[in-house]
Amino acid sequence: MSDLNTVTDVELKRLKDAFKRTSGLSYYMTQQCFYREVLGDGVPPKVAEVIYTSFGGSSKGLHFNNVIVGLVLLTRGRDEEKAKYLFSLFASDLGGYAAREDIEAVLQVLDGEIPTSLKKCFSEGDKVNYERFKSWLLQNKEAFTLSRWLLSGGVCVTLTDDSDTPTFYQTLAGVTHLEETDIIDLEKRYWLLKAQSRTGRFDLETFVPLVSPPIHASLSEGLFHAFDENRDNHIDFKEISCGLSACCRGPVAERQKFCFKVFDVDRDGVLSRDELHEMVVALLEVWKDNRTDILPELHSSVSDIVEGILKMHDTTK
Repeated sequence: MSDLNTVTDVELKRLKDAFKRTSGLSYYMTQQCFYREVLGDGVPPKVAEVIYTSFGGSSKGLHFNNVIVGLVLLTRGRDEEKAKYLFSLFASDLGGYAAREDIEAVLQVLDGEIPTSLKKCFSEGDKVNYERFKSWLLQNKEAFTLSRWLLSGGVCVTLTDDSDTPTFYQTLAGVTHLEETDIIDLEKRYWLLKAQSRTGRFDLETFVPLVSPPIHASLSEGLFHAFDENRDNHIDFKEISCGLSACCRGPVAERQKFCFKVFDVDRDGVLSRDELHEMVVALLEVWKDNRTDILPELHSSVSDIVEGILKMHDTTK
């Protein structure tokens, strides 16, 4: 993992200790451990569930890096950053807009009621963009439980008493190989792509035309799944940031690990004979498309190449 230069040593030790105590050697924390060890008892249960899911939590758990990024957003994020976070919860299916019925449905589940002030947000139509939502929200911070908890002093979660307050972007830069300016620019592009998506999500349908060409078509789906860490069939902003960091800016070992994910279709941590076959076919096609020099393997059958790889690297024999 890269240097977490925007999180103090004390903060990092506290978080790592919590992970070690509850998760052993795993870099994933279970949902209940996240509630107990990170959020604590002061967070309303339904709010805790929304936070866990929105931070990238799944049945597998919540990754260590996501916990750090999420905690800084909760405890040190500016109101505008928290407003953008809340907007993303409501706008996940409409890209750059949030529909009134979607917001009301979420609030009905969370609070059992719809705040009367919400009608002011939709005075000009049944959907709003981020700027209008932010303007309404920051004037109505106590409109619903989650906004009240985030924006009106309800957050009792802390990292330390350190007065140093890195922003959300600085913290994400700290857990990746990207600069803060890269992340800010990437976020703008990310929201634009989501807004142009037919489904409002950065899904496979949106992803493939962006990478193929130049990426060979046979690699597109595997590349998408390498970014989609939690396998929810769309790439969120943390996933695109961490993925681009790994495959474009990371050290050789990190890039190799990312490439491995492209071909490890079943995510079992090893490449089967079938997965190796698909990998060899794809990589040979990439070579033919981009190189003119002769590669000895071009004169061998794919099966022979696969068997050679297994003979050299299969440690299960």
